[in-house]
Amino acid sequence: LAEDGAEGVADAAEAAGDGLVLGFAVASLGDANVTGLWMETPLVSTEGPGRVVGPDGRTVAVTLRPSGGAPGTGSRLSLQAMQALGIDLSALPTVTVISDA
Repeated sequence: LAEDGAEGVADAAEAAGDGLVLGFAVASLGDANVTGLWMETPLVSTEGPGRVVGPDGRTVAVTLRPSGGAPGTGSRLSLQAMQALGIDLSALPTVTVISDA
């Protein structure tokens, strides 16, 4: 089910706490050989701390890394981040990306 846009923004702002909501991203599984909790995304231009909020509201702290892609090209989550969020590894969920820098 699609969320009401205003409700999704309000939920994202609440999840951000002291962080800055960078936006929403469709995430796929990144390189499973690269360990750790990270997300490669075009929403950042420099590496830094952040959080990702999954579709069910679960949140995981990650290192946000620039993907080098153009805005809207999608993002990649580490295997450990996908597992921490309880996301099926073949899914393409829309997640909220928050910067804690």
